[in-house]
Amino acid sequence: MGSGIVIGDNATVRAGGGFEESAIAKLSAGTNVVVKQELNGWYQISSDATTGWIFEDLLVIQPENRNSVTKGVVDADNLNVRISPSTEAQRVTQLNRGQEIRVIDNENEWLHVVMSDGQKGWVHGEYIVRIPNLPSGAINKDSSTVYDSKELAQSVKTLQLGDVVYISGYESKAYVIETEDGRIGWIPKDDISLIINGQNPVNRGGFRGNEDEFISITKSYLGSPYKYASAGPSRFDCSGYVYYILNTYYKDELKANGINLPRSSRTMAGVGTPVSRDTLQVGDLVFFNNTSGSINHVGFYIGNNQFIHASSGGSMSVIVSSLNEDNYRRRYNTARRLF
Repeated sequence: MGSGIVIGDNATVRAGGGFEESAIAKLSAGTNVVVKQELNGWYQISSDATTGWIFEDLLVIQPENRNSVTKGVVDADNLNVRISPSTEAQRVTQLNRGQEIRVIDNENEWLHVVMSDGQKGWVHGEYIVRIPNLPSGAINKDSSTVYDSKELAQSVKTLQLGDVVYISGYESKAYVIETEDGRIGWIPKDDISLIINGQNPVNRGGFRGNEDEFISITKSYLGSPYKYASAGPSRFDCSGYVYYILNTYYKDELKANGINLPRSSRTMAGVGTPVSRDTLQVGDLVFFNNTSGSINHVGFYIGNNQFIHASSGGSMSVIVSSLNEDNYRRRYNTARRLF
């Protein structure tokens, strides 16, 4: 199929094309690989060190081998997916705001799309924002300079925390990027957090036995800015972050367990099974009170008395905090296990 370059640090190579497949190797950013085939968002690759499968958001395919299929992001709540391009056609399913799809065809104002589970359907193009068929990342510093070359000498643009870029290459510890307004340049690698969009859902078994993968996914959004009433893909409030992760990566598991996940932290606290603080497991939801005693904050427990959450405090971003910090120790209310 061609060649590609790994863009993620310690990118996991798996025995097959799926998050549930066993990890067989790790490749560092900048590793050149031969790409043999693509299947549902996974690439079969070989390098000097290993052969296996790697997720599409961790790899840039060389331009001459890049698939012409475009991507899109849903820009509506509960977008109807239909069996044919008509509002009268049978509804197949619904998509959440921020979910990523692949656009494979169009008919007038309708787009023929492929969803995360491989299912196909039609959506109205008005509610889809087209994006380049490239891995993406978000600026993780207060500001970052876009340069005209890998030497990082001449500035061409300044980006702000949370701005999304599309990654087309990597060299000398810098990414070649395209901004949302079409500017092309170079950014230091450490200024960008990769966005792992989860084109394929994670293991049907949920978090159990896949704690490392869950932690990797949630931490890929570290530094994403806090914004009230936002639920991704690059800005979040606290419940929006939880909602986005679960509906993007664990949608099938929610469905299998009959969970219709609410959007607010207060109503989320009524879903799933209560668990005590001393029995917390990775992936459990942890909830906190405001000064009046009402639940107003939620995050994911990630082990070692730590949780990851979209904080409206000083950082105004997705961060990792300790349950032992005085603020969270006093406000801790309950925890829930969804599956």
